[in-house]
Amino acid sequence: MADKRKLQGEIDRCLKKVTEGVEQFEDIWKKLHNAANANQKEKYEADLKKEIKKLQRLRDQIKTWVASNEIKDKRQLVENRKLIETQMERFKVVERETKTKAYSKEGLGLAQKVDPVQKEKEEMEQWLTNTIDTLNMQVDQFESEVESLSVQTRKKKGDKEKQDRIEELKRLIERHRYHIRMLETILRMLDNDSIQVDAIHKIKDDVEYYIDSSQDPDFEENEFLYDDLDLEEIPTTLMATSPQGHIEDEMFLQSSSTPNSTTSSSPIPPSPATGTTVNALFLSFIDLYLVCQIMLHKVQAGVIITNSKNVFPLNLYSAPPGPTTAPQPAVSEVNLPPSLGACPLGPTPLTKEQLYQQAMQESTWTHMPHPSDSERIRQYLMRNPCPTPPFHHQVPPHHSDSIEFYQRLSTETLFFIFYYLEGTKAQYLSAKALKKQSWRFHTKYMMWFQRHEEPKTITDEFEQGTYIYFDYEKWGQRKKEGFTFEYRYLEDRDLQ
Repeated sequence: MADKRKLQGEIDRCLKKVTEGVEQFEDIWKKLHNAANANQKEKYEADLKKEIKKLQRLRDQIKTWVASNEIKDKRQLVENRKLIETQMERFKVVERETKTKAYSKEGLGLAQKVDPVQKEKEEMEQWLTNTIDTLNMQVDQFESEVESLSVQTRKKKGDKEKQDRIEELKRLIERHRYHIRMLETILRMLDNDSIQVDAIHKIKDDVEYYIDSSQDPDFEENEFLYDDLDLEEIPTTLMATSPQGHIEDEMFLQSSSTPNSTTSSSPIPPSPATGTTVNALFLSFIDLYLVCQIMLHKVQAGVIITNSKNVFPLNLYSAPPGPTTAPQPAVSEVNLPPSLGACPLGPTPLTKEQLYQQAMQESTWTHMPHPSDSERIRQYLMRNPCPTPPFHHQVPPHHSDSIEFYQRLSTETLFFIFYYLEGTKAQYLSAKALKKQSWRFHTKYMMWFQRHEEPKTITDEFEQGTYIYFDYEKWGQRKKEGFTFEYRYLEDRDLQ
């Protein structure tokens, strides 16, 4: 009897979720059809897909109960299953409307020639990439919340609820990075044709379920998700490696706990490499660089040995030749060209081409790659996100990251961007726009100054006169007479 009551309780909870999911589906459906632009439609379509995935999982559970002999009255279950299938059909209509657009005849002709197997592989690669990006975004959100809670727990020690939340977030970060590592390995295997698309299809629903519901209280993770793919037996060259950037994340997470905490957590494994290819390219470039202009030194210090048929460069960097029985080419002449700088009478002037090569060699030293060039790009994460009404702009204006856009902004807006968006590209562009308006930054007072009139005194070290400056503490422009602006405090870098 108790088992029946427990089963009925599970059925009631499932049907309640179906009702809520269908209502949410209907709400998003209406928003999708009322969307004003393509960006909003894409967002609502993604939300609609997420909801239909949840309903499909509920449908699978209902189908299991319908096939069971323990339940006598199955009318409610059948009705809810049909209700979910109706929403699935409606979603298929949305997908068809989205994919069927007014393409050109050439585009339609090319689409018909695409190999179905290759197309399916590309779609799976795209899904894997998007899934990895979503997991990385969630990791960033968890890390942000850990940082915020850590600050609060340091101020108010002994808050067990916040400490438990920090430990839970660390566990989620660990699991997320595990899935990222496995999915990146699968992506490499798929790219090398080491795994079939059908095998990935088997884990797709479980991975999406993990992303959508990993934070739910009643969530149960499938610990054997990747077992059927035999990822442990693949070559180590296909396994994802972790970049240096995530070691810093690990150090931050380990140091974020309060000193008086009674709980401890294991170190969080670093995330798989999203910039492995860039690292390899970086190292290859360094190798190529070292091999080159070395070759240049060989050419500048080489000795040309001429025989009756060919010209051979003598490698001065190789080991002295030992005794050998192999026949040696008959040497008829040794020539020391003056243009190579090896003439006993001294070097001769270089030709234009040699001067050009020397200049190019010098320029490479100023443009060498930096290790930071291979770091993973971290997307911007808002600390205090605030939902805005739909009639406001949902995406940044066109060309909003250009200097022309910033030159159209008011001076006060530029000051706000400069002081409140520190360390961003927006701050750089606002500073550039202010300089174009003849504002100059004082590195001692950390304020922007502008000449009110021509200075009364100008020397090599300072100028003195009346200036207008922006006071960021009282937030307004002020006038200062008889001010001495020392040039050593002038920030005069040319912003390119």
